[in-house]
Amino acid sequence: MRTKPDLDIGPGRAATSSVINALLAELTENELEQVAIAVIRENRSRLQKAQELFEEVSQLDAVGSRDEQLRHDYWIAMLNLHAQHQIVRLVVERLGFVPEIDGERPVLN
Repeated sequence: MRTKPDLDIGPGRAATSSVINALLAELTENELEQVAIAVIRENRSRLQKAQELFEEVSQLDAVGSRDEQLRHDYWIAMLNLHAQHQIVRLVVERLGFVPEIDGERPVLN
């Protein structure tokens, strides 16, 4: 039976990476692999959203137009993407490898 991680995860109490690692420590290798797949898929989704917003902002910039709400949405998407990158990094680091996703082997540069 799982127990609550032995870490105070309240706001401002522990570094985010410490909290994530404590949560991941509770998982079996199979569960951790499933989490890795889920966070990588989420990262891809966030990347796609940020790319779409970037293209919209770029098109408006090209014609000399500005949409402050669109720019705001783009910056929020970029912040969320960066945060998701950190989660992916921590999960994959804990797992020890990049799992196969949707039948595809990871491409590593």
